[in-house]
Amino acid sequence: MLLTIYMILFGTTISARPPPAPVPLSAPTEFAVLLPYVRILSDPTRQLTLAEVIAPETETAWRTSQKSNLDFGYIKSVTWLHLPIENASKQTSNWRLHIKENFFQLIEIYTVSPDGAVKLLEALSPTSVFADRDIPYPEITVAFELPPGETTQLYIRYWSGGSSEISFDIHTQESFAKISASRTAKNFIFYGMMLLLVLAALASSVITRQFVFFAYACYALSGLLFVMHADGNTFQYLWPNAPLLNGYATILLGAALISAGGNFARHFLQTAQYNPLLDKILLATIFLGGAMILASIVVDHQVIKKYLVLLATASVMVFVFSGLVAARTRFREVRFFVLAWIGAVISSTLMMSRHWLGVELPEQMVFDSMRVVFVVDAALMGFAIIDRFNMVRQDQRAALETSLSEAKRSLSLSHRLQHLEEQYAVAVELARAQERQMADTVHDLRQPLHALRLNVQSLMQGGHDGQSDLEDTFAYLEQLVTRELSAHSSGSDLTPPPASDATDIDEMMAAVHDMFLAEANAKGIELRMVPSRARTSLPPLALMRILSNLVANAIKYTPEGRVLVGVRRCADGSNRLEVHDSGAGLTPGEFEQALHRNSRLERDKAKQGQGLGLSIVADLARQNSLEIGLCATRRSGAGLYVVLPAPD
Repeated sequence: MLLTIYMILFGTTISARPPPAPVPLSAPTEFAVLLPYVRILSDPTRQLTLAEVIAPETETAWRTSQKSNLDFGYIKSVTWLHLPIENASKQTSNWRLHIKENFFQLIEIYTVSPDGAVKLLEALSPTSVFADRDIPYPEITVAFELPPGETTQLYIRYWSGGSSEISFDIHTQESFAKISASRTAKNFIFYGMMLLLVLAALASSVITRQFVFFAYACYALSGLLFVMHADGNTFQYLWPNAPLLNGYATILLGAALISAGGNFARHFLQTAQYNPLLDKILLATIFLGGAMILASIVVDHQVIKKYLVLLATASVMVFVFSGLVAARTRFREVRFFVLAWIGAVISSTLMMSRHWLGVELPEQMVFDSMRVVFVVDAALMGFAIIDRFNMVRQDQRAALETSLSEAKRSLSLSHRLQHLEEQYAVAVELARAQERQMADTVHDLRQPLHALRLNVQSLMQGGHDGQSDLEDTFAYLEQLVTRELSAHSSGSDLTPPPASDATDIDEMMAAVHDMFLAEANAKGIELRMVPSRARTSLPPLALMRILSNLVANAIKYTPEGRVLVGVRRCADGSNRLEVHDSGAGLTPGEFEQALHRNSRLERDKAKQGQGLGLSIVADLARQNSLEIGLCATRRSGAGLYVVLPAPD
């Protein structure tokens, strides 16, 4: 019955052959030379003894591999291997069987001499500590004696908690000493480089207080421990007396590597800030790594280890995709990050091809590719972090320069504001002597000056884009104050002189918009100017005074809604400046009353003001022969217009 089971299980992958002749050993012999001589027997019952497997009735159950390796996947069966060997050398008697695996849950190695004598070379169980090994080497190695000219039958019984792949070489004592020294030196050079990188990243994290360095240190440390575990050095140096932990460490370190990689990618790419959807995907990879560890409490470890390979490949793909998305807008910052993870794709794809697709790849080649990738990644990730750090410093330097520039401009504006307020105080004193003329000037200054204070305060608090928006306001106020004070001191007529050039109405509207925008925003009112490209022969200061008084009144008497300013072209070539609001509105009688000096409507007496706004506009209209009126077509709110002369 057992023979039938063996033949069914292995009939698709191995074929029956007569027992091979012994492999002649005259020098160190690699696995590729040994493999054709190796026979395989599967033990699903896990109970067969050496005596049973060498019995004649079991002979037909042995098979040879038709593949270039010995890999039967993630199986529960115990596997027996048989290798007949002959010492064809003339001097060597001491040999080393070097199995290129650091840990098996179960391994027993026997030799059976031609006279039937059995010798147990090694017997390791899931509870065997590292000191139980015949030779203290990270990979399982046993010594055996075979004098020149003699033959022996080598039997290996093993089971792995992960993949069942096994490969081995046979060395002389001298050749094994050379390869073990070379391998140890190569490993520890790699470990030293990775450890130096981890320490450098931790030091950078402390010095710069950038969490991304700490995240990378965790990722690099996870990678270092994972490769050390694959080499067997964790069992030899870190937990030699904890074989159960060593058997479980592949899950712990593999999941930690995936989660640490996702955490580093999140913080390096700043996905929480730039791409919340990618951030959630990266968080999912971190969670899945932890979930694998929790699932291993109840799920078979072989299944977990196999799916960890798949998760690792998928996670690396996610990291590369995240980097490519970020590179669309921040190429210089993430270029080395993307290159580094593309290298990791190669290594993870090799591992998945071997464990999931059945591609015949030597395990040593897969782990060597991981070493190369980690070294290259270490350099590229270092460049990536340096790039990121330099860009952060450049941004900080630019921000500092901008802050200093803004501070200088704010200081200049503050000085100008102080000077302007001093002139305003002089204007108030002059208004007492020249009540009517100076009252108009003071009124024209009050609202723009209030708006100007709001804008300057906003600029000094970082809420304003810059100085250019305030220049027209300053120019208007400075020109108005200078003109009025000069006229007062000289006693000249204040009637504005005719303009030598046409005035651009859009420029005046833009200046008034900037002047009163802060005040409108403070009341929640939308202040909108409709450009028209219209021009007028009216002097700029007169136009500014008319427009600023109309807009100031509209904002003052509009509790909510919007104020709209625009120009309609008239048939005779003149332009009708209109200011509309969504306030309470004006009847023709109320409009006529509002045109009188110091006259206020009954409903508006609770509001601050002197009732000068419309009277000043009316005076300016009379001085410049302009028509002022009430728009009769409005159904709500108020609409006022002033007809401006066409340019000469």
